[in-house]
Amino acid sequence: MRIDFITGSDAIARSFDLMSRLRPRLSREAYLDAVPRLMADSGYRLVGLEDDGLRALAGIRIGEWLHSGRYLEVEELVTAEVARSRGYGGALLAWIADHARGQGCRQLRLVSGVQRIDAHRFYERAGMAWEAKYFSMDLG
Repeated sequence: MRIDFITGSDAIARSFDLMSRLRPRLSREAYLDAVPRLMADSGYRLVGLEDDGLRALAGIRIGEWLHSGRYLEVEELVTAEVARSRGYGGALLAWIADHARGQGCRQLRLVSGVQRIDAHRFYERAGMAWEAKYFSMDLG
């Protein structure tokens, strides 16, 4: 098992199939356009767990809030369906937490859709706490 950042256009392209399991409305073309742009513009990074193929994938970004300091946000976290319940998601989340500590982050954050109840149980078992409600407003 190896966990590392995914860089380069070929590796990003190979990650699309797994990411599309979590983001099915995102076309391959839009993904291949957005990921490098997000990396350049806002520090977005893809992290992958390989074990005889890509088994788990995360999109992360470091930010800072005035009231609580530096944090790492997990924007996407997906494990291949055939690889679930094998510890891959937990290993990837632990790696991300260690990376966040190394970057001086005080907190690891993750926003998850209210309908993803199984994912919420996973996050709670991993030591994450539900601490806020997330509100949004469509603008167009």
